[in-house]
Amino acid sequence: MNFENIYTELEKCGTDQNRKVYAQHGAKGELFGASLEDLKNIKSKIVSSEGEKGINQPLAKKLWNTRNIDARILACMIADPTRITRNEANKWIAEINYFVIADHFAELIAKTRYGQDIMYLWIQSPDEYIKRVGFDILSYFAREDSSKSDLFFKAFISKIKQEIQFSPNKAKEAMNNCLIAIGGRSEKLKDEVIRAARIIGPVKIDQDLTSCKTFIIEEYLENIWSKKTSKV
Repeated sequence: MNFENIYTELEKCGTDQNRKVYAQHGAKGELFGASLEDLKNIKSKIVSSEGEKGINQPLAKKLWNTRNIDARILACMIADPTRITRNEANKWIAEINYFVIADHFAELIAKTRYGQDIMYLWIQSPDEYIKRVGFDILSYFAREDSSKSDLFFKAFISKIKQEIQFSPNKAKEAMNNCLIAIGGRSEKLKDEVIRAARIIGPVKIDQDLTSCKTFIIEEYLENIWSKKTSKV
């Protein structure tokens, strides 16, 4: 599939209802309103010049440069973590103003060779979406990187405890979710996170014009661990 075919298919997948829902969730700018399932289906049809299904960095760049929200999410899904440069990553993140793009972008950057280094910078940012991406990357490591020790994550629990209530809204949400991801790694970290959550207190996040609920850290972790222990 070439760029023109993909962009046309994206447009055909869009619906009025999805555009309305995404706008309620904070999407700003041009969007077709394709569903996540639509994007996954399109990704599955894309074969890169290297022959790896679903990975095509040149095409990802073209999609990103349209500034269309659906195209940018798809760009993050098909971009090559071995080929996107650090300069490109900094350029892309400066243009993000929608949490769904931020979350997909974070998963891409977490897989790059510089993902951990850039995470340390981005979690320090006062910008709402840069900070969100930084903590999304940390969440990815907590869920997917078994090589990292509990000690690696312990310092971040303290940082989130100190900063979460004073952070911008969408960054705050990522930090809340990050604590849950960290607490899901081990029982020792779960106990550390729950102690921090009790000090933090209720985390209030503006969910835009939606009925979405903020995850309650202790409650969510207890549910995670009850399922884990029941499988043993």
